[in-house]
Amino acid sequence: MRAFTLVELLVVMGIIAVLISILLPALSRARQSGYTVKCLSNLRQLGTATVMYVNDNRQWLPYPTTTLSEGMLWSNGLDKYLQEISPNNRTGVAKGRNYSPYKQCVVWDNFPGASSTGGQDKLREFARSYKMNSHLRSILNTPRPVPDDATKTTSRWLARVTQVGDAPRTVLYGDGTSLDQTGDIEDQWDSGQFSMEVNDKSQASPALRHQGGANIVFVDGHAETVRFKSIKRTLREQPGVSVDTWESEYVDVAGNPVDPSDPTKSMEQLKLQRNPESPLIWSYLGRLHR
Repeated sequence: MRAFTLVELLVVMGIIAVLISILLPALSRARQSGYTVKCLSNLRQLGTATVMYVNDNRQWLPYPTTTLSEGMLWSNGLDKYLQEISPNNRTGVAKGRNYSPYKQCVVWDNFPGASSTGGQDKLREFARSYKMNSHLRSILNTPRPVPDDATKTTSRWLARVTQVGDAPRTVLYGDGTSLDQTGDIEDQWDSGQFSMEVNDKSQASPALRHQGGANIVFVDGHAETVRFKSIKRTLREQPGVSVDTWESEYVDVAGNPVDPSDPTKSMEQLKLQRNPESPLIWSYLGRLHR
């Protein structure tokens, strides 16, 4: 039997190398598409659970942050519609929280676990890859006591789902800044937040982790991957670290993206217009009042 010549072997190896170079990007895209589909499925579940929560609570939405009450926090309030909290050895507020993967994007599985060295802000259980729209709460003229803490008052209160005028375009939950954007750094702040927004640069922002887009579930319950013009935003506690996100949803009279200075006033009072580069609805500027 005639043996292969060196030239023939090199040709075969070259063909194999070309095929690999063609197939690897396709496999990578397929894997990323799989992550996107799984992430969207998780968000749809959260949207469905929120509908059930709203129906059981006289149309009140859960709260976006821990600044009102742990029991009203969206991440806690939806658990009864998804999965019971498993027994754990945690203490403090963490004892009543369920860190299940269904409240996270698939990328959360690759974050550092409890065996990681360093502070808690580097760990999986501290990170929130999904966050709620921070604006889905009412702004009151008169501060009220915070539930379960008579020593505190708040000017923000729960919002009713009936106050949301354009539910199919209003963000409910979605991909937010987390460890896959920021990296393993000390004094992390953005990753651990339960809420996000595009208007206030000091807050956690949407994360464009799905092939340049973010997965969003809207107030009407539908979820989709959203892609449009992106910008770089600096992390609140890390001036040297920036992430890809979206512009503010408002622009001034000169067409420059701006952060509204007073959420109790309307667009007209602030002399603002909607930003054509930011088609989603986050804040109603004065409409979520009671």
